[in-house]
Amino acid sequence: MTDAATTTADANGKEEEKPGFVFTDPGCRTEVRVGALLVLAAVFLWLWWGPQNSSRLYLFGAPLLLVGVPLQALQARRGRPGYPWKLGLALGVGGALMWPDLRYREQPGGEVLWQPIAPLLTIAGAWILAWWPVARLGVAKPVTAGATA
Repeated sequence: MTDAATTTADANGKEEEKPGFVFTDPGCRTEVRVGALLVLAAVFLWLWWGPQNSSRLYLFGAPLLLVGVPLQALQARRGRPGYPWKLGLALGVGGALMWPDLRYREQPGGEVLWQPIAPLLTIAGAWILAWWPVARLGVAKPVTAGATA
């Protein structure tokens, strides 16, 4: 006989619904989510708020990612779910694809410049993806009820 709390079906016999596509799965640390949100806000508010205010916003979000991602990776090795690899992939690829579009010239025929926000977005994505192998290596496998030692 199985315990009712361990089954995936509820009292009505319906199975649990899976959420749609999300960039962070349940179990992702709050500082990673907030840090990524602030980094994205800095990127997309660059033209409205200007470089100075946007850079400040990035500087609030980046430390949260710098601390939260390694903590999430180390906890993932102990079985915590929710490592945000999809978020890292989206930030890294999105920043890399934006990079050529953010070039400009201040004067016709002048030097080609680029807004530094695209590399900053790429760096945030690369930081998340750099810790992904650490999170995946040594992950404790869940023990099933029928397994023998």
